[in-house]
Amino acid sequence: MLEPEEEARRLAALFAGNPAGLLGILTAQLSVLKTQAQIFMGLATITITVTGFSGHNMVRGGIASTTAMLLGVGLVLAGIVLTLRALRQLRWVTQDLADDLAVTALAAIRRRDREQRTLGGAGALIASGVGAYLVAVVLAALANGRFTPP
Repeated sequence: MLEPEEEARRLAALFAGNPAGLLGILTAQLSVLKTQAQIFMGLATITITVTGFSGHNMVRGGIASTTAMLLGVGLVLAGIVLTLRALRQLRWVTQDLADDLAVTALAAIRRRDREQRTLGGAGALIASGVGAYLVAVVLAALANGRFTPP
């Protein structure tokens, strides 16, 4: 994996005669991250919404399902906070324009990498939260006598 400085230098050299092409690639990479953030928010929203409809069943299922549900919702909420943090850092690629293409590329690459790390953490939290939430559903179903294993 290239260091950001090396990646920026190579991209600047590759797009030396086509600065608009370089900006297009950098913009597209940042757009992928924004799309990923939107997917995370959608998944988290579904989890929170379903809790409103079925949370009482998990609580009725006992301490294990209640704990798993609370852990799941807590992790999902933490993931939402990180996702919103990444989305809040909105900045246009054109705000990083410099006379040197490598400097422009480096600024966008550093931002991309920072957002990618933040969203990686958010994704891990949301996935763990959804997993804990699904465990809560199974535990509640077992405790409430509404689940028969195959």
